[in-house]
Amino acid sequence: MSIIAGIEGLLESKRADSALVRVGGVTFQVWVPGYDLAALPGVGSVVRLVTHLVVREDDLQLYGFANERGRTMFESLLGISGVGPKAALAVLSAMSTEELVTSILAGDANAITKAQGVGKRTAERIILELKGKVEDELGGLPLPSSSAGSVTAGSAGDPALAALLGLGFSALEARQALGVEQEEGLNVDDRVRRALQRIGTNNGN
Repeated sequence: MSIIAGIEGLLESKRADSALVRVGGVTFQVWVPGYDLAALPGVGSVVRLVTHLVVREDDLQLYGFANERGRTMFESLLGISGVGPKAALAVLSAMSTEELVTSILAGDANAITKAQGVGKRTAERIILELKGKVEDELGGLPLPSSSAGSVTAGSAGDPALAALLGLGFSALEARQALGVEQEEGLNVDDRVRRALQRIGTNNGN
């Protein structure tokens, strides 16, 4: 774990990819993914971020995240050859942690290449090296509880699809079980439960 595990202080300003946080008489520049940066309260508010300190020969860079899931994914990305802090930050700015998990499970390199400076070869390496880890740890990454209507059923951004893939079903099986049409008013858990019922019915025929 980083020697600086978290930071709490007064938000002085937001920049394109960082925030200035004053702690006592010292102001820290903290590099923050776009999703987390947008969720920060207004300037002058007290903020708290979990952090990862990157130490270089001539520089110290502090990266901050809204929650432990974001930091864990950032650190996992840093463990991949050719992925440095800026590339890892770009990936987590282009998509939420849950969307990245879904893309990794679905093998969707194109979605990951939306991150600035991340090419297809790097995206494929991310999928190759993190898919097994994501499958093992999916239970520790809560899926969004929003209604199914926020994404297209069976798309790369569908958390229900990610859950089924994490349970070992193929992408084809999972998409067929979820169906093409959205089921109005159902949350992710209900959609996954119904999909499992359909799979069980089909297997029993």
